[in-house]
Amino acid sequence: MEQARVIPIEILKQFSIEGQLLEIEELKRGHINRTYVATWGDSSRTRRYVHQVVNHRIFGDIDGLMKNLELVTRTLREKKSQGSLRVDEETLTIIPAVNGATYLKDAQGEYWRTFEYIENTTTYDVCPGPHVAAEAAAILGRFQRSLSGLDPMKLADTIPFFLHGGRRFDAFHEAVRKDVKARAASCKGEISFAMERSSLGSALIAALDQRSIPRRVSHNDMKLNNVLFDARGERAVCLLDLDTCMSGTVLFDFGDLARNTAVPCAEDEQDFSKVLIDMDLYAAISQGYLSEMGGLLTTRERELLPMAPRVLALILGVRFLTDYLSGDTYFRIHRPRHNLERARTQFQIVSLMEQRESDMRALSN
Repeated sequence: MEQARVIPIEILKQFSIEGQLLEIEELKRGHINRTYVATWGDSSRTRRYVHQVVNHRIFGDIDGLMKNLELVTRTLREKKSQGSLRVDEETLTIIPAVNGATYLKDAQGEYWRTFEYIENTTTYDVCPGPHVAAEAAAILGRFQRSLSGLDPMKLADTIPFFLHGGRRFDAFHEAVRKDVKARAASCKGEISFAMERSSLGSALIAALDQRSIPRRVSHNDMKLNNVLFDARGERAVCLLDLDTCMSGTVLFDFGDLARNTAVPCAEDEQDFSKVLIDMDLYAAISQGYLSEMGGLLTTRERELLPMAPRVLALILGVRFLTDYLSGDTYFRIHRPRHNLERARTQFQIVSLMEQRESDMRALSN
């Protein structure tokens, strides 16, 4: 259900911001939260801030989520002061309310929070070339390295089992069984494709459960457009959308970045001739990531690295297909078969990565 578009100005005034609210507009990005960019100040000085409604229908533990954000951003700032991050890198800065709270609840039951707006930056939805791919992978590596000493069990599970392949396939099987919108007949091929690869979808979580790879803090939503670049679009300066930072494996993040960035097309591309694995981009991602994180990876993590993008593409495709079968209740859609189209694109990526497995393995060593 679409959230109300009423902006409670009195709530926003309770955040520790100087001046008056001069202008506010909605930022049309992301599948889950609702985001606004606002200008505050007076005739002599203005600053911009991000006001965001956290979707509590998705994130059931807002308090745990915000404590995660405080811990992660504080750790990153400490590591930056110690030289673990580049001097030009930023991290999200939470603006507290006047009463010290990190979020506020309005009369409609919506949860609001505020961040400093990071000026003079840009993002990419589709990767323009190897340099950008390497920069995105390198900042991910520095992010993970900076958080490597943080006990992942100190973080709340903001979306339990978010990238748990087994649980995602359980939900998928249930959606197929119920078929509440009578859509299964229209996507038999996609259903079969996913079911034939259920063991692949569970490969990374199985490695975690078997303790063959370590549990670490992971971002868990590592898309290219969650990387802020400088105004020239050349240097990665900040990672966004830290709401899913929690216990997991760093392979989730590498896999998600690679399946998203090494495929230079939209996630809902309908023309399969445009869906391809750019091996130059994949090589840049591998090199950029390993230059920062390679020394901390275990032997088994490195072995699983080239499989991770395939696993993440499959999990995302299953999530899209599950939502399509369930009546499009999770992801925002813009046309009736949007989630099915998204699923087909991800499954095409899986097929292409199966064909390029040996090449990807060679580039990850």
